[in-house]
Amino acid sequence: MGAGFAVAGLVWAGVSMLLDGGVGRQDGTWGGVGVAGVAVAALVVLWGARRSGLVLAIAATGYAGYLVVTDLQSGVAGPSSVVLLVGAVATLAGALTRRLGGWVLAGVAVLVVAAAGFGVQPIPAAVAVDENTVAAGVRQPVAERPKGEPWRWVADAPVVEAVAAGTGLVVGTDGGKVVSVGPGGRRLWHYGRAGTRVTSLVTTPDQALVVATFSGGGPHPRDGELHVLLDAATGAVVREWPGDDHSDLDPQPSTTVLPVAERLEQPDGTLDFRVHGTDLRGGQHLWTWRAPAGCLSPWGVHESGADVVVVSSSCGDSWGVAALGDRDGVQRWQRLFPVAPGKSTHFLVNRTSDGRAVSIDNLAGSREVVRTDDGVTVGAEAVRGRWLWANAGPVVFGEEQSPDGKVLSSNTVDPATGSVTAVTMPPCAGRRTVATTANTVLRLCFTDTTADLAWQDLSSTTGDNTTGDSTSVPGWTALPGTHGSGNYRSPFRAAGVFPAPGFIAVVRRGDPAVLGFPG
Repeated sequence: MGAGFAVAGLVWAGVSMLLDGGVGRQDGTWGGVGVAGVAVAALVVLWGARRSGLVLAIAATGYAGYLVVTDLQSGVAGPSSVVLLVGAVATLAGALTRRLGGWVLAGVAVLVVAAAGFGVQPIPAAVAVDENTVAAGVRQPVAERPKGEPWRWVADAPVVEAVAAGTGLVVGTDGGKVVSVGPGGRRLWHYGRAGTRVTSLVTTPDQALVVATFSGGGPHPRDGELHVLLDAATGAVVREWPGDDHSDLDPQPSTTVLPVAERLEQPDGTLDFRVHGTDLRGGQHLWTWRAPAGCLSPWGVHESGADVVVVSSSCGDSWGVAALGDRDGVQRWQRLFPVAPGKSTHFLVNRTSDGRAVSIDNLAGSREVVRTDDGVTVGAEAVRGRWLWANAGPVVFGEEQSPDGKVLSSNTVDPATGSVTAVTMPPCAGRRTVATTANTVLRLCFTDTTADLAWQDLSSTTGDNTTGDSTSVPGWTALPGTHGSGNYRSPFRAAGVFPAPGFIAVVRRGDPAVLGFPG
């Protein structure tokens, strides 16, 4: 029987190295030492040196127990260490058990350990995860402007990410929790992982799914982060997968596909990327794309539209982007710009919230708004010479600035119709962030002591409707922490305004409070 335990322990030690799920340690030596310790102890027990085997098994069990504790502290680990602990305990049992019963009891021992090995695998997720799901509710129309007294909702930890998705506003906190907040400040669902922090929160263009990225804790640095795909309406987990620690890019899903860029080193030192398309919900590989002969993809994936993946492309002295069909990886359109030697070849690409258009901003001066479905450029004259923020909402926001950063004029471009509207709100005395809906542009203007939320109606036909107003944001104080210049290249850098179903949210990075204006 002792031999049966030792054999089972040896098998589970080997299996622990093969298990998928979770994020492993950056230094694989820790796990390797644990597996080697259990294996050596099991072999010594099988050799018949039970006393030496007992000493080794005790040490291996203690070491495996330490790995389990640190893995549970990380909040993102998979089942490998708990399975290794089963192997270590089985080996210890083999060293303690007399040689009784022959093959029958040895077989029983193997079956008992096998059942234990399978049974403990859900333990890390059960310890780490705190979740509450709800039935899908009715999604209210997105609020266009504030219409009543604001309410306040406070998270358990500072809010670091936020997106409008599902039936409300989804926020991520520094305490490793993702929460959906509905109209009136009602908490809808939550998903959290103990010992982690949320480092990214992105939504699909249809706002039906949210990808939350968790960075693990504990004493051992992790070889990446954990991505969890959540149903934005119910909070249910769709799937999870480990992310590459060597990538500084957030996941960039289309409505149904997640593109993943693979870095390729060229013989001459230049960079190229191969892009893989995977089904967002199921994780199945769909296609692989690489730039055609004579061209490169020097930055990999820039963005994803509703049903396209926008990748970087360079052919000779022409640089720009190409759009690939998200389900087949076939190129639909391409926008290349000639770049003179010595000029910047970097492009900033942002998509509108619904994924129907992207802004392409060559830092050398070429700027365009392009519809993702057909590659048609819209509002070419209106955006010339302006900084563009497609990610402000479904309508692109453009701003003309002086060399010292002073705002000279602003306008919006509706990608669906090509209509252009001048933004006539007074200049912002402090820092600012903007958001757009289909019919409104909203701007949050703030200093260390005051903040105002202003809005302006946008006409979908004539472009000359400038009806608008503003309201003060109550209880405003200096922003917590240190932030950048406040330019809104991202819709949520220091503070953000989020048109959500039924309300408009004002969120400050590093502040646990969310302020909601009924709409």
